[in-house]
Amino acid sequence: MKPLPVILIVDDLAANRDILHELLGEKDYEFIEAADGPLALALAAFAPPDLVLLDVLMPDMDGFEVCRRMRENPRLAEVPIMIVTALDDRASRLAGIEAGADDFASKPFDRLELRARVRTITRLNRYRRLSEQRDQFEWVVEHARDGYVLVNSSDEILFANARARLWLGLSHPTDTTREVFLTAARRTLLPQPAEAWLDWPAITHEDHDFPRLLVRPETTGDNAHVIDVTVHENTGSRLLRLADVADRISVQRDQRAFQTMVQHKLRTPLNSILGPLELLTSAGPTNAGETATLLSFALQGAERLHRAVEDVLHFANATQHPTLGASFPLPELTSLVGQVAGTLGIAIVTVQIDTAASARELPCSRETVEWILFELMENARKFHPRHQPTIEIVARSDEETWIALSVSDDGVLLSPEQIDHLGRPFFQGEKLFTGETPGMGLGLASIFALVWQTGGSCVAHSRPIGPGLRVELRWPHAPAARIDRPPAASSVRHLDLVAL
Repeated sequence: MKPLPVILIVDDLAANRDILHELLGEKDYEFIEAADGPLALALAAFAPPDLVLLDVLMPDMDGFEVCRRMRENPRLAEVPIMIVTALDDRASRLAGIEAGADDFASKPFDRLELRARVRTITRLNRYRRLSEQRDQFEWVVEHARDGYVLVNSSDEILFANARARLWLGLSHPTDTTREVFLTAARRTLLPQPAEAWLDWPAITHEDHDFPRLLVRPETTGDNAHVIDVTVHENTGSRLLRLADVADRISVQRDQRAFQTMVQHKLRTPLNSILGPLELLTSAGPTNAGETATLLSFALQGAERLHRAVEDVLHFANATQHPTLGASFPLPELTSLVGQVAGTLGIAIVTVQIDTAASARELPCSRETVEWILFELMENARKFHPRHQPTIEIVARSDEETWIALSVSDDGVLLSPEQIDHLGRPFFQGEKLFTGETPGMGLGLASIFALVWQTGGSCVAHSRPIGPGLRVELRWPHAPAARIDRPPAASSVRHLDLVAL
């Protein structure tokens, strides 16, 4: 039910106010009353009405003065004011016009004329206010950080705000009428995951579990964008909200990396301190030499803990590692894998780098590659029945087109439905930025998002033989991706991480 127009009646005589109530009809308007000028000004300033019916002959502050003060108040300057008076002379009307009145009603009233004039004024004022609100809404939408696109049933763009035009490469709102949304998006953005966009613009109820993303990899002139596309259905049209979630993904990933790093760095030196102290306080040493040895172990653990805390504080205060233009030489992969596996306590890892890949670089920073390896290897350990997986890492490349990195483990056997869920990003919507995710956890989702931001693609599937998972990451060759470095003497390297 639409709200009724609000009329403020200002008259010192209650009988006159009642007459106006009766003439205008209680069912058509909401009335507010004031018996004097100061109260009228206060009520109008608190909630500007749609019309003020203002009597002139009032004690202390007459209607002309009330009208002038309303016009001096920016909040009330546009409120329509109708002067109600028994004065019908030309001088009184001129005084009312000079005070800022919009119309006049003379006593005694012609009921039909009064109702018609009030109805016209209130409608015009409502239209003016709706027009102002629409202008304000359009300004907010046009300057919003999110993109908004209105499309018809054929996916043709009817409207796109400034942010959406920027992301979609559209020139001007009036030039978007016959642009197809997904066609325009593909010019500068990569739809991910690909299967979520196969039936677009058709959307079924089951599609609510499939976030749709438009990804623009990082370039020399811009950061990566991961644009989450959500849909609001209207009759005959569809409103699309485009929200860049790249920053939120980075924050979540950094928080997870920091927490994991703190756990690993602090647990070992704490054990080195607590173990000897427990022996000293429980059974007690048999001699002074044993006491000295246990205290020495505890001191070494305390020193390691001190260094670890210093590292944690340094990490917390350090700026993020730059990723723009960064690269990682694949000949360094074996060493990096060894460091990550040693941190996780994974004993059996095989690294294979083919001849073509040994002369290439991944288009990511060392920190990014380390994060990817850590997440994949930690997932392999977490979901292995005995938490001691055998991991195989393979780097491959053709001569000119692509470079790929695959990580396989011998863990659990996943169903096709579980495999399908692995490729879904879990960071759509505020409630999913909490780190609580089903199945294989948030690690794979964050890896997929990270690889997309660096221009790559991802796929996860079961190993061809036996239980386990294989995650394949692939990037296109950068123009200057080849590095001047001789191929490794052996393309297969085995790491016996027990000896690390």
